[in-house]
This record gives sequence, structure tokens and C-alpha cells, in this order.
Amino acid sequence: DDAILGDARTESENFSASLPNYLVQQVTSRYFSPAFPAQWRVLDVVTAELAYVNGTEDYRDFRINGEPIHRPIESTGSWSTGEFGSTLEDVMSPATNASFRRRGEDTLAGRPAIVFDYAVTQPNSHWTMMSPDGRRYTPAYDGAVWIDLATRRVLRIEQRTAAMPRDFPVSRAESILEYGFARIEGKTFLLPAKGETNGCVSGSGACTRNVIEFRNYRKFAAESTDRKSTRLNSSH
Repeated sequence: DDAILGDARTESENFSASLPNYLVQQVTSRYFSPAFPAQWRVLDVVTAELAYVNGTEDYRDFRINGEPIHRPIESTGSWSTGEFGSTLEDVMSPATNASFRRRGEDTLAGRPAIVFDYAVTQPNSHWTMMSPDGRRYTPAYDGAVWIDLATRRVLRIEQRTAAMPRDFPVSRAESILEYGFARIEGKTFLLPAKGETNGCVSGSGACTRNVIEFRNYRKFAAESTDRKSTRLNSSH
């Protein structure tokens, strides 16, 4: 198990360095349930262009139901970022010091995988929750990873918050991210394929759900790098 996890950490550390600069469309279908058990109602569909440039992820061209928006996406409702290399690298990083326990074996997307449950303590967590009123909290969390038996690449990550402060507006949150193979400029890379995030409001049964798809991976055009980089930097 230690050897498998060591190989997976190495692959995760090399993940960003192995990727080209690229663009991909992120499509997020947002849902809301006013009570538990959940009865999901469709709210809207958010699309955005996600640029991966020199190891940095940046979003732009946000649209809701096809219409451009000109205010921060966080002000429109539930939203999450960091579905790419940052999530993978953080969970597997020695600095996070997650404790792993082997659950067993599984098959994901037709590939044999080894499943490990894990837990991250609050002092080592980098998973930040932001409430509608702007408050932030970095909770302890646990989850599971699916590691490809042959390549030692992570194929799926699940994470869910542990105990949250009673006075924090978010009572719990969950996240799932699955990776798949995509071709960019004739080469195949293991990249995020789909994901899901869920969050619930403290003191009520109200919850939100975001179902995420990544579409149309393509190379970041060199001839437009300067212009696009200016736009990307302005978003920070």
C-alpha cells in the first residue's frame, strides 16, 4: 500500500508539469432543494471558459443560460473552483499529511483501480468554504481516492467536510471529481471529465447541487497568449 501511494504521489506531483496550456469549457448545472430529503429543482446552467496557462487555472466568459454576466460569479449562487490539478495535488501532497486506509479494489471507466479512504485534519486542510456573507472556513475533511492499478494515476476523488462550526452558514459540503482521457493536439492526457459539489445551509434542510462537465479540450493558442493573459490576470 505504501508503494502504491508513493507512486500515486509522484504521479500527482508530475501532473501539472506534464500538461500543455489549454482551454476547456466548464458546464455547471445548478440545482436547489428547499428541504430534506432532497427534491432537486433546476436553477440554471453556468458556462465558463477555463484556461490552464503555465500551471495556473483561470476562468472567464461566464454565462448563465447563455447570457453573459458582468458581476462576480459567486454573487449569482453556489459556485466552486479548483476542480483541476489543484484538488489532486493537494489531497496527495505530503504537506497535507492525509492518513490513508485501503478499502479494496474497484473498476472505474473500465480500468481496475485500488480504493483508499483518507482523512485530513483541520490544521492541514486547504479546502476553503466561503459563505454567502463572505465568511471563510477551512474544515477538516475525509473522502476516498481511486488509483489506477496500472498507471498509479488518480481516477476519482471524493471529499466531504467533517464537523463545521455551528455559527458558520454552511453545515456540510461534498465534492466528487472524476478524470478521463482527452486528446489535445493529437496527444492523450488524463484530465478532469466530470464532477459534482453539494452544500447545505445551517439551520435548515436547504441544499445546493452543482453538476459539472468539462467539454472541448483544446490547445491554448500561442498567438493570443498575451491578450488572454491580460484578461486572466485582471480576474485576481
